[in-house]
Amino acid sequence: MNVSYRLIAAHELDAGLLAAWRSIQEGEPRFESPYFCPEFTQAVGSARDDVRVVVIENDGRPAGFFPHQRAAWGRGSPVGGALSDYHGVIAAPEAQWSVVELMRTARLSVWSFDHLVDPVGRFAPYVTASGGASPQIALAGFAPPPDFARKARKLAREVGELSFSLHAPENLGRMFVWKSEQYRRTGLTDAFGVRWTRALLEEVMRVQGAGFAGNCSVLRAGDEVVAVHAGMRSRGVLHWWFPTYDARYAAYSPGIILLLHIAARLGSGKIDLGKGDARYKRSLMTGAAPLREGCVELPSLAAAARRLRRLAESRAEWQLPLRALRRFERARRFN
Repeated sequence: MNVSYRLIAAHELDAGLLAAWRSIQEGEPRFESPYFCPEFTQAVGSARDDVRVVVIENDGRPAGFFPHQRAAWGRGSPVGGALSDYHGVIAAPEAQWSVVELMRTARLSVWSFDHLVDPVGRFAPYVTASGGASPQIALAGFAPPPDFARKARKLAREVGELSFSLHAPENLGRMFVWKSEQYRRTGLTDAFGVRWTRALLEEVMRVQGAGFAGNCSVLRAGDEVVAVHAGMRSRGVLHWWFPTYDARYAAYSPGIILLLHIAARLGSGKIDLGKGDARYKRSLMTGAAPLREGCVELPSLAAAARRLRRLAESRAEWQLPLRALRRFERARRFN
């Protein structure tokens, strides 16, 4: 079999490549997340100029796709960077390809991953940790804990009758404001402190296709907007991405009440809650998708720098400057 690779920009995905990508995705259940839809890569590509895709061809036909971002010194990251909750190579199970050749074609010296899905195990030599799992709710037959229904009744009684909209994109700006306030309160890096992340969410909300769509969902109590969630969905999965709420109503758990309204509206498929061990995720999940962490490194200056950092992590006397470096790197992931 002849195996070849070519590198293109996200905007160069034509109708034939998009059809091949969607066919591969639909044939592998582990690629069901909207992160694996070509529309997500295109949306990131509309907000950033460093998004590229390696097209894998077997005997001249598209057999796989490796979307990624490329920074200076050949440092690679998943599409969406720190906003990516799933990533990997979208390839047919029988496809022939090599991780090293992917990296060379992409002109990457390092590609780091922390939410990897790897159905055929090509990245096994590069995995350094299990990466945990992403909690999910299978909606068929789902019955939420009664405590949240009680809080919903209390919110309706004390604030106003509850109403719900699955997609009300005019509320996206409110989500940005509330989420940025939450990041500041909790001391986390503001994901929306850079222009491209806002542009990405705005573009995702504009896409309303059968196989991929943005959803800006809203919960109201009377005339008050009490919770907003910005997420995205594929044919079978809605990804719980950026939930926010009015802090004045925190005692009612309005974000979770909104989540349960979304679940009731969808009725089937899954809601993916994203990696993390928040208590509400543990109480609502019906299953989880395993993920992997690690890094592919080819010989280079960037790889040497990573090895130097790992040496620093092993030396106690370097811990203080290393903490400052980690803070810088967390912020840089959004650049």
